[in-house]
Amino acid sequence: MPINTLASRPGWGCDHQQRFVESKLVKTLRLVTLLAIAFLVAYAIYRHVHPSTLHPILLHVGDRPQPAQSDLTQLFPERAPSQVAILLTKPEQAAESPVRCLQAMGIPFFVTRDLRSALHHKLLLLYPDVDGTTFDAAQAQAITDFVTRGGVIFAQDISWGGFKPLFGFEDVIPLRTRHKIVFDTPALDTTNLIAGDPVLRYLNRAEEKEVPLGSLAIKEVIWTNGYKPAAGTQALARFEDDSAAVLRHDVGRGHTYLIGVALNDVVLRNQQNRDYEAQRIYVNGFEPGSDVWLLLLRAWYETYSDTGIRLGTIPQGKRSVLMLSHDVDWEYSFKPMLAFADFEKSAGTSSTFFVQTKYLDDVNSHAFFFEESLDILRKVMTGNSDIGSHTVIHSRLFNKVPLGSGKERYPSYQARATRDNSAQDATALGEVCVSKSLLDGELRGHDTIIFRAGHLRVPPFLPEALVRCGYEFDSSFTAGDVLSNFPYELDFDLGMTEPTTIFEFPVTFEDEQLPPLVERIPSMLDVIEANAENGAPSVILIHSNNAKEKLEAERELLARLPKDVLVENMTEYARFWKARDQLRWVARSLPGGEQIEMNVEPPIAGLTLVSPHRIQNATGIPGIRWTDHEVILPVLAGKSRVLVQINYDRSRASITPSPR
Repeated sequence: MPINTLASRPGWGCDHQQRFVESKLVKTLRLVTLLAIAFLVAYAIYRHVHPSTLHPILLHVGDRPQPAQSDLTQLFPERAPSQVAILLTKPEQAAESPVRCLQAMGIPFFVTRDLRSALHHKLLLLYPDVDGTTFDAAQAQAITDFVTRGGVIFAQDISWGGFKPLFGFEDVIPLRTRHKIVFDTPALDTTNLIAGDPVLRYLNRAEEKEVPLGSLAIKEVIWTNGYKPAAGTQALARFEDDSAAVLRHDVGRGHTYLIGVALNDVVLRNQQNRDYEAQRIYVNGFEPGSDVWLLLLRAWYETYSDTGIRLGTIPQGKRSVLMLSHDVDWEYSFKPMLAFADFEKSAGTSSTFFVQTKYLDDVNSHAFFFEESLDILRKVMTGNSDIGSHTVIHSRLFNKVPLGSGKERYPSYQARATRDNSAQDATALGEVCVSKSLLDGELRGHDTIIFRAGHLRVPPFLPEALVRCGYEFDSSFTAGDVLSNFPYELDFDLGMTEPTTIFEFPVTFEDEQLPPLVERIPSMLDVIEANAENGAPSVILIHSNNAKEKLEAERELLARLPKDVLVENMTEYARFWKARDQLRWVARSLPGGEQIEMNVEPPIAGLTLVSPHRIQNATGIPGIRWTDHEVILPVLAGKSRVLVQINYDRSRASITPSPR
């Protein structure tokens, strides 16, 4: 009897072999699947964060500095009769607003609380106000005598009836419901608006002749004083209710100028973006609403100062500067950087690339700050291009993020965009500090000192974060939004009371609004010319995501740019502006000219002295150059004292210099 085994059953051998093969195939497929899943997980982790590929520097994040107890009367002492005297009329009041205005315009000044010292100078700025308790009868008479003998006063917020004869008004009505000021123009034909006052000479464009104070959609905006001019007083500007906004009154050989707004409201408030939506445009246009008041003060000084000499706002005797910048905030924006950088190098200039340091995938895009992107950044730097920070995650909600702890570090800082929150776990300190630590770590020898917020969204904590992380400059606001084209200092918390060391360089033009950039060349040239007329700079922002149409637009813009407009990257001009701001100088009269004494802190190149008098020659240091109205200085070493002598050609009539 045959043995009854499974193997002896019909068909068993084939079935067993088939099942064995199928089982092996299943196991193999499972293994392959598991390996594929493991690979995908590993790759996802690799794409999500790359701790082994990035090498941040160890960045020290300082504490917020204690409020400076600086006394401006000590920082800006009396040194020579040519200085404008800023007289503080309230003992507890600082003088930040007039100091920043005069310093920006390169006007020599000192700050004092001593009326007697102030009256030894021809030009007097009263700040912040004058009421019935400010001066006694003897002091009021001394001020009146000062004007009668040829002194000139610039003042705001005069409400004391005892000064009505001196400033030429019969009544004043304070209100918060006035929304604009209209300056004297030839088109205005009223008996109280007299054309031709020299302090208005810079206000030659429509945007300068009508200045907004706040949006009409907001009923109450800044406080204003509407004055009723007395007989013989000139109203140089009016509010929309026909009350006078700027008065000029001639008394004896002197003059008084009275404005119906506070410099703190029409300059500092706008610059810290605390205005009542006064801007007429956001970007890509000419908005001088804050600059007008700086220009009035400059023209006032040039008109009535015996010397009139000042520091130019643009280096090398140029009329203006166009700062080139590019935002790099997409994984495909790196390769086109090379084309922009190569063109700019061929044109003898360079730009600032603001680079996003994205190292986490999120709902917006893949991470890209590694590998090929870093190689491109290093190549760009070899061509003298400048690199700034453009945050880590580039969020539209950056203006809403908290300050943070100061302990944010790569790779534990996990800010990202989710479907519900485009700034998940983001902080101001994280975006500012972590991005700097990565840029400085990956770009050997580089020190990131300039920042631009993603989407130009600015949290109130940004100035503090920039200070604590070691930055010097920012370019996150638009010139239209802050109504200012000149650089200025940011305040802690954007609060108008506590200045930081950070200078803001607002953006004039950007490339995302329609029509396309290449079609906007004529309008951009017109805005650049408007700024050049005032000696103000312009900033252009071009995203590096397109090296064809956008590069062609940049090429055409530079080809058509006036030759007296300098082109450079943002950090070059920013360093110039900071060194100029820290320079202390004074002018002293000499027979046939004057001597300029300068105490230089950071080194500075191309500093220009501008004079209303015709210059015969200038001496004192090697490499000095001059034109009819400018003295252009060579590189001045840091921590140095420089003496320059300017001799004037008195045989030829002086003319008004161009506004450099």
